This record gives sequence, structure tokens and C-alpha cells, in this order.
Amino acid sequence: MVWGVLIINSITGNRVIGTVNFRGTLIPINGYWNESAKQIGFDSPYATYSGNLTMFDDSTIKIRHLVLNGRVIMKPPSLLAGRNGTWIATTDTTLTGSSVNNSDLPPVGAFLTSNILHSGLER
Repeated sequence: MVWGVLIINSITGNRVIGTVNFRGTLIPINGYWNESAKQIGFDSPYATYSGNLTMFDDSTIKIRHLVLNGRVIMKPPSLLAGRNGTWIATTDTTLTGSSVNNSDLPPVGAFLTSNILHSGLER
């Protein structure tokens, strides 16, 4: 498992600009966002990512979980060039208004991220 922080600085039209904080180094990303399909794709100098956005509302605690997940392909000059796998990015926000019905449970990563953001890491 590799841990990093995805920071989306702006989405203008369908263009995504941001960074990935990997081991303290901010790596720029550029990509696209397709609102109707809830799809995102972006490139960094080391990898190409593509995925989908899903929302999971928990009306009992008034939280909306936002989950981006998909595929990653590593590229040169990464030491892992040619390898591929999956990625997940999660966050949550206060639920304002009515909740969206979800038929599936979110990946455990949504709850893990929520716990880290709101409770901090226990050491």
C-alpha cells in the first residue's frame, strides 16, 4: 500500500488541476472531470489515474462520504514504471439537506479516512 494525499485545487469546466502530496513532495496533476458520468482522470509525471466518484450519505450522523476510486498505471521515471493497480481517495463533508439513497456500502476506506480526519491518528 502506498499512501498519499490528493489535493484538487480547481475544477474549471472539465479541467482538473491539483497536486499529490507523496512523502512530503507535492507532485502536480492535470486532468479532466466528466460531471455527467462522474469520471475523473489525471496525469502526474509518475503515473496516470482514472476513476469514478461515488457518494454515500449517512443521515444518522449527517455525513456525506465522497469516494474516488479507479486504476493507476505507473510510468517512467517512477521506479515502478509499467506496474498498475487500484487507487482510492476519500473524504467526507457535512450533509446539508436530504440524503441520497445508496444501495451499496462504501469501501472501508471511506470510514477509515473519516476517522482519521475527525479523530486523528492514535499513537
